[in-house]
Amino acid sequence: MTRLAPLEALREAAQLPLSAWPTRYAGFRGIGVMCTYVPDEMLHAAGFTPVRLRCKGTPVRFADGHLPSYTCALCKSTLDQQLAGELGELAATVFAHTCDTMQALADLWPMSSITADSVPIVMQPANLGSASARTYLLAEMTRLRGQVEQLAARPLHDRDLRASIDLYDETRRLTRALGMHRERLHADAFFAVLDAAQAMPRTLFNPLLSALLSGLDAAPVIARGPRLFLAGALLSDPRLVELIEELGAHVAGDDLCTGSRHFVGQVGSFGDPVANLVDYYLQRAPCPSKRHPSHNAATMLLEKLHDVRADGVLFLLDKFCEPHAFEYALLQPALEQAGIPHIALETEQPPNIEGLRTRLQAFLEML
Repeated sequence: MTRLAPLEALREAAQLPLSAWPTRYAGFRGIGVMCTYVPDEMLHAAGFTPVRLRCKGTPVRFADGHLPSYTCALCKSTLDQQLAGELGELAATVFAHTCDTMQALADLWPMSSITADSVPIVMQPANLGSASARTYLLAEMTRLRGQVEQLAARPLHDRDLRASIDLYDETRRLTRALGMHRERLHADAFFAVLDAAQAMPRTLFNPLLSALLSGLDAAPVIARGPRLFLAGALLSDPRLVELIEELGAHVAGDDLCTGSRHFVGQVGSFGDPVANLVDYYLQRAPCPSKRHPSHNAATMLLEKLHDVRADGVLFLLDKFCEPHAFEYALLQPALEQAGIPHIALETEQPPNIEGLRTRLQAFLEML
């Protein structure tokens, strides 16, 4: 096996359409997830393979008749795929209550297909640091466990949940190791690997990433130009990071919802596995749809920028995504006080790549 063979396999997995699942992943049951606040380990322990639903990058065909025009691209695109029958290979779709739009989508989902009569939803607390947050989330995770057992038509044993936690913790360790090699990978390749982790069985993904890592130590450094840090929710189109490198810059780090933020920390399988999942979600840094009294988003961002020696910050904002837009407004004063250049690129589907090119090129010339 050559050094590039694992990367080629992971790229292919990241781009594989759901229609190819029956032949590519025979014996695995895919289940859709919309957010990192859905406990993938619980779904995996019940016999499912969580698959992160993403924007398709093409104009919507049916969803405009069900959602208002000020809906974000993620919700529009995924509902459009469901209405078109493109998610039929999934056993179900599991939602987490984050924003009002996502909750509305969960309410619409059962009406979008005759096979979507049961939609599990995990209601994470908005204030993760409240006195009752742990008690509430423990009850909510227990309720979700019952829904998943009903969907799988079998009990979900603690031993299976511990094994799934170990598997997903291994993925987190491997992806953090991959982050140490960003300067030896093109940005589109790095994010393709993370996409593959969210789109294929982890039992197949982990060995491929281990094989890729074993050859990266000897790979040449290819990073050049200004070092950018990507923040925001989604990397909906890989052409954007290709454009960054085409213009002579390097993606040195990220805190994207579909990127490195998905793989932070460790859950741990000792003790009560459900309680471990609860503590994991309560202790990790919250996304803009949640809050924790002890979490300071500006301080955390500045620390990340220091760690990767970033020259500037690029915020990727999906149009009409209010939580991330509000957080960007709150972060701007801290960045300006620290003298760190930043720019926000608001994207929609399909994205106007040439328009983004003009703004990004002007920003890089400033750096």
